[in-house]
Formats: sequence, structure tokens, C-alpha cells
Amino acid sequence: MTGLLQLLLLVSMTVASEPSCPACSKYDYEEKVLERMIRMEFAFEKVLKENKAVSKTVEQDLMLIKEENERLHATVDALKDQQEQAERKLVSLMEEVERNQSSTLEKIVSDSNNTLEQTIAAFNDIKDQIATQLVYFHARSPKTSSLSTGEVIVYTAVETNKGNGYSTTTGKFTAPVRGLYLFFMHTCTPTNKYTYLQILKEGSVLIASEYYAKATSTCSSSQAFVQLDAGETVWVQCSTSSHLYEGLPYRWTSFGGALIHN
Repeated sequence: MTGLLQLLLLVSMTVASEPSCPACSKYDYEEKVLERMIRMEFAFEKVLKENKAVSKTVEQDLMLIKEENERLHATVDALKDQQEQAERKLVSLMEEVERNQSSTLEKIVSDSNNTLEQTIAAFNDIKDQIATQLVYFHARSPKTSSLSTGEVIVYTAVETNKGNGYSTTTGKFTAPVRGLYLFFMHTCTPTNKYTYLQILKEGSVLIASEYYAKATSTCSSSQAFVQLDAGETVWVQCSTSSHLYEGLPYRWTSFGGALIHN
């Protein structure tokens, strides 16, 4: 269309430029007309070549557009296939979830119950570990009433011995567990006699007592707090030769103690 417009414009310009020449011969006129027609033919061929080149470019562009269109269609089809596959998988998954929902809930409940039971058991274990263990003893009636210096008093009658810490063989208490203990010794002294007793831990004096019964037999008591590790021992020992008395009910020369905190 552009080439045709150029051709018409060229013809119009040629006709418009035709000179008015009454004096020119017929031969000159025809020669000039022929020359103009040849120029017009060349111009026309040039326009045709340009049109062909443009047409070829348009065809190439159309071919590229067609190929791109086909590629886009292929991409759209692939996306549609992927969407359909995803929808089918989703439907299948939802069906599977629905089928397994009951069993899953049952498993969750079962697992939760097991976890709760394990937690309770662990709590009970910890509670047992932190609870103060019962350890206490009370022994009376010394093996002998006349004591020499440095002699360990062996109390032969055991009233109670929770934890089996006290030994009637050695007269010593051995701590079964680590903790804070309270010990006491109750000492009865005969008339006109002295008693010199000590409570010792691993040979170190915790507390000592000295008593003289002048008018009548008399009893006295001493207490001591001490921190013990498991396996450490505590006992009552005579620091200087002494005499002990035990007669009336409950007027006992005795040794006892208890774990009060661990």
C-alpha cells in the first residue's frame, strides 16, 4: 500500500513537471515521455523490491508470532495438566486424611496418655529422691557401767533403728545417707560419782558433758547437730574414767539420733 502511494506521487510529480513547450518537435516530446516512462519503471521496480522486502519481513514476523503462540499454547496445556494432577493429589490426600482421621486421633490420645503416665512416673521418682529418707535410732543400757578413759560406750538394748545405722557390736552409728543429723546422749550418774562423756564424729568432738551426782543419782542430756556424708560415723565415748547408772523405769543412759534433712 505504501509503494502504490509512492508510485502515484511520482507520476503526479512527473505530469506536473511536464513543460509547456509549443516550439518543441514531436520527436523531442516523445523522447522525453519515453525517458520519463523509463524512470517511472525503474522507480516502480524499486518500490516493488521494497514491498517484497517488507512482505518478507512481515512473513518472518508472522512466523515468529505463530511459533510463539504455539509455544504459549503448549505451556498453557502443560500448566493445565499440572493443575489437574495437583487437584487429583489433593483429593486423594483429603480422602486419605478422612480415612485415617479416627485412627490418628486414637493414636494421639494413646500417645498423650503414655506421655502423661511417664511424666507422673518421673515425678514420683523425683519426689521419692527429694523426700527426706527416714533414718533414726535409739539405743540404751550400756554394756558396762564402769568406763575407762577413751572407751566407746556400746548400748546393747535397741529401742528403734530405722535405716539400720546403729551397731550394737561397735556402739557406733554409720550414716546410710548424706544429710543433716541431730544426735543426743542421755546420761544417768550414780550417787557420789562422775561421768565425762563426749559425742564424736570420726574422732572429732561434737559436744562434751561433765556431771557429778552428789546427793542422789541424776540424769542429764546433751544434743548436737552435724552434717554427715554417707558412711561417716558418730559415737559416744568416755573422756575420763566414769560411772553410769540405770535403774528406775525410763531413767535410761542412752544414745540416739535422726536424719532431719538431706
